[in-house]
Amino acid sequence: MFSYSTEDQKRVDDRLDVVWSAVATIDEIIHPCVVTNISTAGALMKLNQNLEEGVQFLLNVESLDEYAASVVWANRPYYGLKLLVGRDLKLKDHADKIGLKSGATTFSE
Repeated sequence: MFSYSTEDQKRVDDRLDVVWSAVATIDEIIHPCVVTNISTAGALMKLNQNLEEGVQFLLNVESLDEYAASVVWANRPYYGLKLLVGRDLKLKDHADKIGLKSGATTFSE
C-alpha cells in the first residue's frame, strides 16, 4: 500500500509497501531480514536482532543491490533506515520502474 506522510510525522517522503528479502551484515555477521517498505533513500526493515539508533551496517537487498545503512529509529523487530551509500539510493524510483505502484509486493526477477 502506498502511504502518504502526515503533518505530525517526521517523514519527508511517502512510503511504498514491499516484501523484499535481504541480509544485514552487522559486525561481520550476516542476519536474514525483510525490507517491508521503501521511500527515497530510506527503508523499513524487519530484523530479529537488537540494534541501537545510529548503528551502521551493510544491507544487501536480494537481486537488487547492497547499501550502507544507518538506523534512524528502532522498535524491534522494526527499524527505520537511512540509506547512505549504494548504486541507486532511490528505491522508490526503482519500484516505480518495475511497476510497483501500490500494495505489498514481492521483489523477484
